[in-house]
Amino acid sequence: MLRPSRTRIAGLALGAAVLLVLGAPVRGQDPTPRWPDGRPNLGSAPGAKGYWEIRPGAGGGIGFPGAADLPLRPWARALMEHRGEAEDLYPPSVHCKPTGGPGFFNSPGFEIVDVPDMERIFIVNIAGPHSWRVVYMDGREHPEDLRPTYFGHSIGRWDGDTLVIDTVGFNEKLWIRGQAPTTRQLHLVERITRPNLQTINYEVTIEDPGSLTEPYTGGWEINLTTNSSWIEDGESFEYICQDSRG
Repeated sequence: MLRPSRTRIAGLALGAAVLLVLGAPVRGQDPTPRWPDGRPNLGSAPGAKGYWEIRPGAGGGIGFPGAADLPLRPWARALMEHRGEAEDLYPPSVHCKPTGGPGFFNSPGFEIVDVPDMERIFIVNIAGPHSWRVVYMDGREHPEDLRPTYFGHSIGRWDGDTLVIDTVGFNEKLWIRGQAPTTRQLHLVERITRPNLQTINYEVTIEDPGSLTEPYTGGWEINLTTNSSWIEDGESFEYICQDSRG
């Protein structure tokens, strides 16, 4: 079985860095775009079509605990340290597996598509295996017997101008923060706000009694990219993730 080389990993990181440098966010502090019913529009707006991406020098917000400060149970900390020391272990995303939770919002870019007629919000990731998340906005509850997946099952609601996404039903293949493991008890509450046209703020509370002794919270600022050397008029670009194992 072929494994991705350290050179390939460095290449991926360099590619991501190039994307960040070439893309330029909109400047200024224009008002938050809204739908006719007054709800914030978290996606492209008339005259400002684009996608969301963490920008150089941005990433402000409450941050996350460092690896040493994560409230991990002993077995989870031991596994995290083993993953960090092993030369042949890589995050699932390196092998083109979906990245759920905060990793989804820390990528080369994503779009948020609100479809009121379907009562769903789609979050489309440019990177990885062309993945998308579905957030059900119709008031449903989580099913009792979920099939565990990388993304889990997400239901959403509006708390004022904040989109609150509650997600359960994860498999145990997600590396939630660095090399930290998770269990099927993982529960995420994500909060997304758009204080102006150019910015969204992302915050997540991570709860997993199987791997954590207590929940913790983190987040960052994400900027709107409308034009770059890779795209025109705010259109997202094609990104093919190909696992080097063949």
